Amino acid sequence: MATDILTATPPNESRREPLDTSVRLVTPERITFEYPLAGPFRRAFAYMIDIILMALMMVGGSILAMMLSLGSGAGLGLMFVVIFALMFGYGAFFEGVFNGQTPGKRALGLRVVSDQGVPINGMQAVLRNLLWGFDGFPLGYIPAIACMLMTRKFQRLGDLAAGTMVMVESTPSRGTLSRVDEPEVKTILPWLPVHIPAGPEMTRALADYVRNRSRFGKARREEMAGHLARPLRVRYDLPAAASADAIVCAFYHRVFLGE
Repeated sequence: MATDILTATPPNESRREPLDTSVRLVTPERITFEYPLAGPFRRAFAYMIDIILMALMMVGGSILAMMLSLGSGAGLGLMFVVIFALMFGYGAFFEGVFNGQTPGKRALGLRVVSDQGVPINGMQAVLRNLLWGFDGFPLGYIPAIACMLMTRKFQRLGDLAAGTMVMVESTPSRGTLSRVDEPEVKTILPWLPVHIPAGPEMTRALADYVRNRSRFGKARREEMAGHLARPLRVRYDLPAAASADAIVCAFYHRVFLGE
């Protein structure tokens, strides 16, 4: 039943998630979201892609610096500035601008989110990447790997300091997607971020609600959608006048259809 899916899972539930593969967060309204976590090996492949891209950018930047300085000693200093900026600014820029994803993370289907499951802000992106100087290359990445293996959310030192974690994005199937072409839904979409991190339980709840909503009257829809819409309304500062039904449908469009 749709009402069962939109109801929060009690803390003493009998179903348990596999160890070290997902994290379960419960909102104050007792709605549960589950996020698949990215382990060290999958993150390492994403990081290798970023390292290759970063190296290419460093080579290009160094050549440009030497050309601008006409081969003088000033070009060497400018080259070191370019390398330093890329080492610590590459990840911070992409994660801050592209909602927690570098090109490597995007290729592997990973995204950095806060440890509360919401999108990261610019300060978090900068902080977690600055700390690569402590748990990254200078010490052979040993502190980062050890910290990820010792923490429940696979967090390295930068993640712990910034309050972030890395999740695996689930790609929903588009075979049986529905559309809700109602004016109120379209007015809510501009209020939502471009990318919304949604774990398996949230996507399942959205899909089941939209698929079954036509079976119920308006009052019943509001009652069922209210459980899921209430924390979303607060988290994304949505208009108070928007109906719970329209909010859930708008999130469905954003998560499944990318609109």
